[in-house]
Amino acid sequence: MITYKLYIIRPGLTAGNLDGRYIGSTDLPLCREGRDQLLKLAKTREYPNVGRVYAPPLKRCLETAEILFPGHTPVEVPKLREYSFGVFENKTVQELQGSAAFQRWTESGMREPPLGGEDRTAFLNRCEEGFGWVLENMMRERMTAAALICHSGIMMNLLSQHGYPKQEPLKWKAEPGEGFTALITASMWQRAGVFEVVDPIPYIKGDEHEPAAYGIYDLEEEEDDGDES
Repeated sequence: MITYKLYIIRPGLTAGNLDGRYIGSTDLPLCREGRDQLLKLAKTREYPNVGRVYAPPLKRCLETAEILFPGHTPVEVPKLREYSFGVFENKTVQELQGSAAFQRWTESGMREPPLGGEDRTAFLNRCEEGFGWVLENMMRERMTAAALICHSGIMMNLLSQHGYPKQEPLKWKAEPGEGFTALITASMWQRAGVFEVVDPIPYIKGDEHEPAAYGIYDLEEEEDDGDES
């Protein structure tokens, strides 16, 4: 049975993050603090070897990939770009205080799309499609180890929806440059849409990297290699 490892990693910080702004589709580069933080992680910690890197076509994600996985040209996945906040883009909560539209949006639990922004259901659906494309691409080309630079909210939602053990989205929150390992088999993904979440990354240098399994494959009988796609 072929097992695929997808290392899902949060991109580095931008100036908008530091200012507490709604930065979704706004294409900001990494700020100095964000680059320095990633460079320190790359120097003091250990990232796995991968055959491919996937990333949304936004500067902060592509620049993160360049720092953490030098030598790889990321495969861009447009459907995994961050949520568009419409008229709220690049603004802070303080700047939006007194806005009736902002109040309605927050009171709706962000379910109502902001003016010029994205419908939440459509956003989640396209992220699912983008993530599914990544896994299908890995399996089709037998790419058994790859990295995905993934926006924090998208990462938390995908892991909450498909990861095992089951946890609330905030339990899957990662710091910039950090993330989790998705351990995937084609049979479990195609049949149940689930995978194991194992080791956090990056590793501490010198540690053994055998994944600590949570037992998802005990849920159903394992299938032989002939059933893998």
